[in-house]
Amino acid sequence: MEISYTKKPIVHGPSLAGYRDVVSGEDIVDIVAGRHLLLHFFTGGCVNCIHMIAELASLPIPESLALIGVHTGKFDREKESEWIGKLIHRYGIDHPVVNDAEGKLWDAFAVRAWPTLILLSADGYEIARVSGEGTAAKMVEAFEEYMGEADYETMRARAVESGSIVSAFSKVYADRTHLYLSDIGLGAVHVCTHHGRIFKTVEGFAEPQGLFAHDGILYVADRAAGRVVAVDLQNWSTKIVAEGLRSPTGLTGNAEGLQIAVAGSHQIWQIRYDGSGLVPMAGLGSEGLRDGVMRGEAQFAQPTDLDWLDEVLYIIDAEGSALRSIEEGVVHTPIGWDLFTFGDRDGIGETVRLQHPEGLCAGIGGCGNHRIFICDTYNDKIKVYDPLNGRVTTLVESVDAPTGICKSECYLYVTELGKETLFRFDISSMQYERLEIA
Repeated sequence: MEISYTKKPIVHGPSLAGYRDVVSGEDIVDIVAGRHLLLHFFTGGCVNCIHMIAELASLPIPESLALIGVHTGKFDREKESEWIGKLIHRYGIDHPVVNDAEGKLWDAFAVRAWPTLILLSADGYEIARVSGEGTAAKMVEAFEEYMGEADYETMRARAVESGSIVSAFSKVYADRTHLYLSDIGLGAVHVCTHHGRIFKTVEGFAEPQGLFAHDGILYVADRAAGRVVAVDLQNWSTKIVAEGLRSPTGLTGNAEGLQIAVAGSHQIWQIRYDGSGLVPMAGLGSEGLRDGVMRGEAQFAQPTDLDWLDEVLYIIDAEGSALRSIEEGVVHTPIGWDLFTFGDRDGIGETVRLQHPEGLCAGIGGCGNHRIFICDTYNDKIKVYDPLNGRVTTLVESVDAPTGICKSECYLYVTELGKETLFRFDISSMQYERLEIA
């Protein structure tokens, strides 16, 4: 089994403030002291959890990683701190354990099974999770690999340079006349020509991500703020049309309204363009790669981008390294296997492997018509999926952690992590350039 860790975490975990170690009574926040966290959700009545306790005890836990047990009891007796204290003594547990008697942490972290391990960065962002025994060693390996790449703050520092260069583009959208760029460094959205000249910047966003324009309005997924904002492209006024979402990241739209990729709750939501009728469209709200009826059965794994091709809605699942689709109310998985299978392999169907893709767009008309273009982010590639035969091929290899993509005529516009330029690829000539945005 391989654990898929997230180099650039985007989902912030709930706070542990106020929770105390059952044995010492010390506040957990004081114990962890800014370290990364490995949370073990367990209960004393679960034999698999007992096995996990033994697994964790046998591992050398790095000093920079704080192991915290979260005991979420099922039965009334299991919810008593005295009973948990005896359990800790009986099994020789030597790391802090909190009593989650009311299941608040269980619900807040959207845990669905005992045992579950969740890895968090020092600033509280979720890096990886896995359920079931036999997984502890792989989670520690995932942590060490993650630390080798650099934690979230280091990645962010690369993207948002100190000094005069502060832009860090995330997503891009194009219509016939304009490009729209999300700038997470400045907390702004730039409206540009197709050659990269800025003629308007709209500020005031926490972390702008997905973009979609419709009928003179630009819609912005403000991920960190949990909202969708409408920008009037005539008078540049702004209006919140949806809020209370858990990390909305991708946007698209059709005749019915906006569709929103909500990464934190692993769902697709929908809302009318005027801001009314916000409802979950697809996904149970728990992480997974499960096909089926979009509202009653299907699961997603951190959806980050989406787009329509004909009557089919295509979705990128970052944590599942998967391409999903919704057609006639049913979710399918054209590319992807499970939460822990990833790689870099072209081909057809089950043979294909991606690695934490974060962006996609549909090719409608002109060059690349009726194709799905994918930002294969951790493989530093742009790939193309053909819905007619299911084949995936690598189109471009010279991109640096692509995160956003759109198509206009024969051009693909791509944003790259940590760059203040825009990658432009000409499908007709197979040539590329990087546009300066100014």
